[in-house]
Amino acid sequence: MRTLALALLLATLVPQEGKLIAVPKDKIDWKPAPGLVTGMMTAIQWGDPDKGAYQALIKFPAGAFVPPHYHKLDEFATVASGAVIFGQGDTVDESKGVEVAAGGYVTIPANTAHWAKCTQDAVIVRFAPGPRDLTYLKDGDKAPGNAQPMKIVQAKDVPWEDAPGMVKGVKTVLQYGDPAKGPYIILLKFPKDLPNPPHYHTADEAVTILSGTMITGEGQKVDEASGKVVPAGGYFIIPGKTAHWGRATEDVVLNRLGNGPRDIFYFEKK
Repeated sequence: MRTLALALLLATLVPQEGKLIAVPKDKIDWKPAPGLVTGMMTAIQWGDPDKGAYQALIKFPAGAFVPPHYHKLDEFATVASGAVIFGQGDTVDESKGVEVAAGGYVTIPANTAHWAKCTQDAVIVRFAPGPRDLTYLKDGDKAPGNAQPMKIVQAKDVPWEDAPGMVKGVKTVLQYGDPAKGPYIILLKFPKDLPNPPHYHTADEAVTILSGTMITGEGQKVDEASGKVVPAGGYFIIPGKTAHWGRATEDVVLNRLGNGPRDIFYFEKK
């Protein structure tokens, strides 16, 4: 009886495998982006934009222009491919816009008027901490509240540092949010062939590959034959408490959303 009770207790303590979802670039389920200009497409990665926090991919065709507008909540975006000009203000002045290329990112505070123009086909990873909203500004309109400046970080200026708790060689930077509470967003950089041994996180994660190729699989043991390979432009969704592992088959930079406190638990010592 004691043996059975112990076994049941251990079963509740060991993370259960969920369903790791791998979505390559050519399998993304694009749909017209509601509220945005014709030709722009979107794909929800995580969350429910009608109810709360969410993350989505947004695809801009070259030449697409989003007129001045604002959101009631912060907006955070990482450019996954291509380049987008972001500008602040209720009127458009392209001389004051900043072109952000792949690997760069921008934070736009709530109620800050801004606009965007795509200089080449582009995809961004967009996170909002609450339901989706967008209010366009007509001529003479102003965004409510005190506008705060946008924050832009170009790929070449990313302040990389060692990733806490992870295997040696992985670099990271906090992009948005509070890792002690979540949700939060980070970049991670893996050198070629560096393995990330089997582990789990207590919160869900959405992982978008910005450059390079990553192979990831479920389980407490590495089995590359059953792993899922996703090159740049694709993404993984990994439910909380799902045992998984990964390896960069070439140098990789990825964007990672965690919907709870930041943690990582390896099954074996690193």
